Amino acid sequence: MSRISSPTADSAPSSTQPLLQSLQKKLGRVPNLYATIGHSPGALQSMLSWEEALSRGNTLSRREREQLSLHVSELNGCGYCISAHSAIGKSAGLSEQDIDAARVGAGVNARENAILALARRVVRTGGHGAGGELTRAREAGLTDAEVVDIIAAVSLRSFTNAVAVIAQTELDWPKAPSLPEA
Repeated sequence: MSRISSPTADSAPSSTQPLLQSLQKKLGRVPNLYATIGHSPGALQSMLSWEEALSRGNTLSRREREQLSLHVSELNGCGYCISAHSAIGKSAGLSEQDIDAARVGAGVNARENAILALARRVVRTGGHGAGGELTRAREAGLTDAEVVDIIAAVSLRSFTNAVAVIAQTELDWPKAPSLPEA
């Protein structure tokens, strides 16, 4: 049972209602996590704007953004976001093997591995001691803009992970399977 409710478009704060109605039109539904965040109209608007800005930026591919979301969510222990981004990742072209690999921080090339390693460092230390990860990112061809976008994506996903974990948001995505035993 959720510890923080997921209001509907009708029961949400009046300034949140248009945001939830827009999500309903865009997605065909309002995911429970978005509704939960909607308790704070400012937080929901900020999150939606941040998501839109990151998706418009052409520095990271959709595949890379979903790999980041999967790995950060795994590191933060957010089953809701792991499930959501497993489903979304499939629509971004990730296979089941790609999804499992991203969750544990493995990509298919040096660029993806560098992106995930930098994200892991940011989650674990806030970025302290990231010299090696930054060197590997540079060696993999990542630009300053891409490094900043990685940090932004980690920050955004950490916010949604924290809300979902604290709220114990009810899962409304297909439940992601457990990772295979190593």
